[in-house]
Order: sequence, then C-alpha cells, then structure tokens
Amino acid sequence: MKIKPTEFKVLIKPDKVEGQTRGGLYLPDSARDKQQFSVDRGEIIDFGEGFFRDLPGPVPKVGDRVIFNRYAGSLITIDDNGRTDYRLCNDKDICAILEE
Repeated sequence: MKIKPTEFKVLIKPDKVEGQTRGGLYLPDSARDKQQFSVDRGEIIDFGEGFFRDLPGPVPKVGDRVIFNRYAGSLITIDDNGRTDYRLCNDKDICAILEE
C-alpha cells in the first residue's frame, strides 16, 4: 500500500518510541502505542503539491529529518508484512529541519 499526500499535507515516519524511559521503567507495547508517549521527530517520506508553497523560510525535502508538533495530524498504521507507523499532518506543523 502506498500513501500519497494531497495539497499541503506531509507524510512523516516518526522515530520509534523507546521501550524504556530515562528513569529505567519498561513500557509495554500497548503503552507505547498511545499518543501520550508519541515522539516529535521523524523523516519526511512524501508531501503534496502545495507543500510549503505559501510558507516562508527553508523548505524541507524528502528524506530530511524534522521536528513537528507532537500531536499534529493523524497517526496512520500500515501492516504490510510488518507494522509501520506514519504521521500525516499539515506543512505548518513542521517546526524545524534537523541538520547533521
């Protein structure tokens, strides 16, 4: 299955939530799936034709690692021979481009 964002939407593959907290507590899969443990960093997979068209500043591209608003957009899960989570959100939800 392939997802193609439309208009000003962006498809981001969020970083995986760690299985253990900084304090040493282990999180079960059911807790990691909840949005309260969601991440705010990920990689841009694809975007729509209107992506960043009306926004000033640097324009991210496919493959860039970005920081986005933590609870932005919709969480999409695809289960094709393995589970993959994506976040489909607006281009305005991208806060910064991470540079190596």
